[in-house]
Amino acid sequence: MAKNAANTTGTTKFQQIVASTGKDVLDKRAQIVFNATKAAMQDHLTGLERKRDALDLDLLNLTDLSVETNDSLRPGSKNFNAGKWVEEVCAITKELALLNDDIAIAQEVNSEYFEAQS
Repeated sequence: MAKNAANTTGTTKFQQIVASTGKDVLDKRAQIVFNATKAAMQDHLTGLERKRDALDLDLLNLTDLSVETNDSLRPGSKNFNAGKWVEEVCAITKELALLNDDIAIAQEVNSEYFEAQS
């Protein structure tokens, strides 16, 4: 009997849920949706930045044309192909430019939708 008396004096979780106003539920749902969407935006930005870092490393490796030995005049390795090198540098540079545009757009979206405006 003491247990039943204790239950009648307090409010149960179910009673609290039922008594919640629609605004309380909407506010909580809105916060959860906001947090999930903001995290997705951050994941998107992080993915784009990782791609940019990988391309920067590819370009760095491609442009490392130091000679193999002190008495060699051949850039890089014996398999150096000037035409292929130019194509690869141009392709990576183009991809970096497009990726930087994607990052700038994503940062604008992040700023507009997920940062407090003054």
